[in-house]
Amino acid sequence: MAEKMKTLFISDVHLGAGKEYDWFSRKKEGPCLIDFFEYVSGLDDVKEIVLLGDIFDLWVCPHDQIPHTFEDIINAQKNIFSAIKRMADKIPTLYLNGNHDFQVTSDDINIAFDRKVKHIGNVYRRGNIRAEHGHMYALFNRPDPKNGGFLGLPLGYYITRLHTTLNETRDYKKELLLSGMHELFQVLGPEKLPESFLDSMKNAVERKIIPNKVDKFVMGPLCADQTYDDVKERYKDLYDDWKNSVGFWQSVQMIKSEMNRLDTVADQLCKDGVDIVILGHSHDTKMDKDSWLCKDRIYANCGYWCGFDEDNEDDNAHFVETDGTSVTLLSFAGKTAQEEKTLQL
Repeated sequence: MAEKMKTLFISDVHLGAGKEYDWFSRKKEGPCLIDFFEYVSGLDDVKEIVLLGDIFDLWVCPHDQIPHTFEDIINAQKNIFSAIKRMADKIPTLYLNGNHDFQVTSDDINIAFDRKVKHIGNVYRRGNIRAEHGHMYALFNRPDPKNGGFLGLPLGYYITRLHTTLNETRDYKKELLLSGMHELFQVLGPEKLPESFLDSMKNAVERKIIPNKVDKFVMGPLCADQTYDDVKERYKDLYDDWKNSVGFWQSVQMIKSEMNRLDTVADQLCKDGVDIVILGHSHDTKMDKDSWLCKDRIYANCGYWCGFDEDNEDDNAHFVETDGTSVTLLSFAGKTAQEEKTLQL
């Protein structure tokens, strides 16, 4: 029997608790995702599949509603959890944390999947391949024990809660975030970016046709409710905090990562024998080979699996496969996969 060489990567499914504001729709995206897991189960050349973060979503919830729990997601997505378990019976299945599911623990995964899925932390490494979700290099989304208290919640958690309150499409909110962040960065610089961006989201919520006052974040079982002013005060020096921790150039990269510039992160990760880097987080399907900073490397991004009803569906339902020599980006529809692009080292 031939050795199974391929590793598959999928990220950014954003399974929620079945609410109307979820990014992932059980009706629109659910059947396609189940078909994908059944498709993977039938492959005979796959060594393992890696669930590369933000598979579950514990962030998307209006700021004034009680956030759901991981148990709520399990109960709302039973068909999908069952499909993953069936796949894991045939294909070794690994799970890494992203930012929207960074609170999910190994115990959570063991219980949810009857120990059939292995939780491996934040980094996948096999031979010359390195894969991460990508949020650890982003200013607003890296877990922040200094300002986030014992929960380590980053500022991005609160930003996500606010733009969920806006009740627009996920794609619209993404464009709003990127354009607003870029404008504030250009005008105010990095030091003022965290508090100014938080204020801009608050103002957007309060300027809606039916305004919604933002005076606190309802935290439910997580912790005591958080006032808006307290959150703003805690994170106001976020850029300086990270600059003092990781250095000036890395802190600048953390801002670039928030603007979906993860290609330079891939460059930085190419060391100690790594020349293939797989990331998620940005929701953009991308592949490129080499850069002016790093020769002989391949970077691929997995895209996302939510928002099928939005205008731009180019990044939906994609996954990445690699055998350590070639890297292929594939789309999935109609129970079949189609090769979009392949790069060779």
